[in-house]
Amino acid sequence: MPTLTASTPQQAPGTHAQVSRGHLRTAGTWITWALVSVVAVALVAVIVVPKVLGWVPLTVLTGSMTPTIPIGSQVVVERVHGNTDLARLEPGQIITFLPKPDSGMTVTHRIVAKTTDPNGTVRLRTKGDANNAEDPWELTSKQVRGQVKYWVPYVGYAATALPQEQKDTGIWIAACALFGYAGWQLIGAPRPGRRRPKSARRP
Repeated sequence: MPTLTASTPQQAPGTHAQVSRGHLRTAGTWITWALVSVVAVALVAVIVVPKVLGWVPLTVLTGSMTPTIPIGSQVVVERVHGNTDLARLEPGQIITFLPKPDSGMTVTHRIVAKTTDPNGTVRLRTKGDANNAEDPWELTSKQVRGQVKYWVPYVGYAATALPQEQKDTGIWIAACALFGYAGWQLIGAPRPGRRRPKSARRP
């Protein structure tokens, strides 16, 4: 008995290459937008939010708070004004302080204990997450600079290496370049339903 067989349509030469290029371009667009999103979030976190809220960005230069805060991170600190603000802080929170009131070096560690003197003076004890022992000092409002609200890993390297003016300019240039490249990729990316015009068939 004769059997019927269905013929398989032949794809035009180069079709697979066109599809592969389209997939690569689409993947490149998504990767670019992901990079743009990361840069945008970093810009907002490191520059915009601190300026709007009056918070202070500082760079972590040592590993005493690793792995929680990696070396080179940028911590953003809300200022502490006086004993009343200090009384609102609790063990477990992270603060930035001067080990001695006249010291120019700031340290960022976690609060591990809080006491209040009979006269109402609040005192804090701290410890670095990576350290085995508590810090040897007790802190008052004269030493505490602020509470760490959040941090952005590794961004502090750029902040330390460049002056503030160059840092701001460079970041905005990089962001604009990424946005421009992402827009170019998006416009040039293949869209569903768009096909190349077929060449006219010969009679």
